[in-house]
Amino acid sequence: MSSVNEPSKRALRDAVAAARRRLSAAERAASSHTIQQRVIGLPAYLGAATVGLYAPIGAEVDTAEIAAAAAKAGKRLAFPRLVEGQTALDFAACEPSELVAAALGTREPPPRAPAVPPAELDLLLVPGVAFDHLCRRLGRGRGFYDAALASLPVSALRVGLAFEVQLVPSVPEEPHDQPLDAVVTEARVILRAPPVGATGGSFLV
Repeated sequence: MSSVNEPSKRALRDAVAAARRRLSAAERAASSHTIQQRVIGLPAYLGAATVGLYAPIGAEVDTAEIAAAAAKAGKRLAFPRLVEGQTALDFAACEPSELVAAALGTREPPPRAPAVPPAELDLLLVPGVAFDHLCRRLGRGRGFYDAALASLPVSALRVGLAFEVQLVPSVPEEPHDQPLDAVVTEARVILRAPPVGATGGSFLV
């Protein structure tokens, strides 16, 4: 990671994380509900057979309603898990009730859960600390999600979930950082402009 950008990234992480913590539990619950309902209504979600999902940590946007709706619709859920010595996250299929405690305060699929290759993910929903209107994402700084995003097929759609207080004018960007296709908040769906000739954006909303 670049030493030039690290101080600004650290300051941005601290400021946005503090703003998110200032939201009350009731505010986070209400906004999480609205965000999840927006996701459930996206064509990208409706058309996905396999959905990559995260188990929230701390004050992150909740995902329980998305998981319940996916199970009811017969979709396969894939949760990330850390593999020692590996930079990218692995994914495995399981139900939220099967998740187990893991490193860094996360919950992940148990060892027996069947692996899901990145090529089989149709939609990946990701957390983050800060996002901007170009759908750039600032994570916790370990790079696991950036490596996972880079491993996805072009057909897989990448969507960040965030509260409005997590939106900032600009996220510092480095070569290894992976942009998202969209960011969903309680107020709106922000789309990244697709490359000329691409049609992925029309599938999101």
